[in-house]
Amino acid sequence: IIKNADLEELQELGSGTYGTVYHGKWRGSDVAIKRIKKSCFAGRSSEQERLTKDFWREARILSNLHHPNVVAFYGVVPDGAGGTLATVTEYMANGSLKSVLLKKKRTLDCRKKLIIAMDAAFGMEYLHLKSIVHFDLKCDNLLVNLRDPQRPICKVGDFGLSRIKRNTLVSGGVRGTLPWMAPELLNGSSKRVSEKDTLRPPIPARSDPEWTKLMEQCWSADPETRPSFTEITRRLRSISAALEAKGLKI
Repeated sequence: IIKNADLEELQELGSGTYGTVYHGKWRGSDVAIKRIKKSCFAGRSSEQERLTKDFWREARILSNLHHPNVVAFYGVVPDGAGGTLATVTEYMANGSLKSVLLKKKRTLDCRKKLIIAMDAAFGMEYLHLKSIVHFDLKCDNLLVNLRDPQRPICKVGDFGLSRIKRNTLVSGGVRGTLPWMAPELLNGSSKRVSEKDTLRPPIPARSDPEWTKLMEQCWSADPETRPSFTEITRRLRSISAALEAKGLKI
């Protein structure tokens, strides 16, 4: 439990369907504060009660997760303005991987791309071993710190409070963001969408053959042929070893 009075909001970082995120301070440390909208707990009283119980249950699970590639969950603020709830998590200096990739002045070389991919895979492997399914893995939800120019750090974020997301972001029980969702989750949910479930982004001609092979397997339409994150981490380590053998230090 974190008291609202112990938090200092410094800057709004963004807002979405179920809340607003701020860069703030807690006990002298930089943190991310997510203020959750009351509408997330809307519905009949029984539904509100169930959503609130689920929120606290998931918060307890998140507080017990500890991995260098998973955004740390510090606690819940139960006494926000107007009786709203908030969560306090680790702050990542450079925000989402998406925002970094979209900056024209910042380029990531092959070595840094591999480090970021390995970090993300390590974090996801840990979550899966803890029986936690992300449901919305994409570059928006991978947070990065590029303060060390030689060693970028990437952590998996925004993977908790799934019942809140399901209540606010999703209809018909389908969770996630359409361009990144597994095709089997779309079957029968929308004819217009399912007709496009074979589309894939173009692969650059200069892409390493091992990268390309792994990428194509990860987006396979058949879930049985997709590698697990344990397999993905093994393959990425193999790619890393091959690059190091060529003199590129990872």
